[in-house]
Amino acid sequence: MKKQPALFISHGSPMMAIVESKTSRFLQKLGKSLTIPKAIVVFSAHFERDNDIVITAGETPKTIHDFYGFPAPLYNIQYNAPGSPELAKKIAERFEQFGLHPMLDEQQGWDHGLWIPLQLMFPAADIPIVQISINSSLGARVNYEYGKLIASLRDENILIIGSGNVTHNLAEFAKPTVGSEKRVKSFTEWVNEMVSGAQTESLLNYMNTAPNALFNHPTQEHFLPIIAVMGASETGKGELIHQDIEHGILAMNAYRFE
Repeated sequence: MKKQPALFISHGSPMMAIVESKTSRFLQKLGKSLTIPKAIVVFSAHFERDNDIVITAGETPKTIHDFYGFPAPLYNIQYNAPGSPELAKKIAERFEQFGLHPMLDEQQGWDHGLWIPLQLMFPAADIPIVQISINSSLGARVNYEYGKLIASLRDENILIIGSGNVTHNLAEFAKPTVGSEKRVKSFTEWVNEMVSGAQTESLLNYMNTAPNALFNHPTQEHFLPIIAVMGASETGKGELIHQDIEHGILAMNAYRFE
């Protein structure tokens, strides 16, 4: 049976769903390059829950347009990929074995951190998906452990994806300040070096070790998916498979972990 990689992808602005970009073209090619997985497990920046671990368990989750002020065509997009209650239950049981108490949510739909990139990678929307929530309040190490608990699913032809952004400061996106591009560059280069060198402890402590960490992530939800995916890898070592910076502030890097 084919072993799938674990991937981190930067999903950027919702506009990527309707406007071609360097990253949208990359995601289309990436999807075509992968062995078709039996299922996909996603850690998304936009599926964050405090205090609880939530796992999607619906059979036909709805598409959530969890943004505002964008052109009408974006709100017409439906990504009707099925869920997998069976896989959701299996993942919940793994968490329970370690004393955790996950909740199965049959109503939760697909947030745009999921459907924006996946409709580019797998436009047929025919691969079952399960999402696992992230939790900023518990810190990087806990989210890393979430990834470790499901790492062996990759041996079953299940693709694990983290969807966030290497940098994500929306205030700077709206109104950049002097020196913002240099601060983005220093942080992005540090992440590249740490990921390629499997510097797991430094990444788990990134808020204290990375240059300009708080500037690039005033809130942590867009970086934690890379931490979870790193946990789902064997060595923590990742390969940079795409890089770009949009509007001088959003680093759109992607990594592949074997």
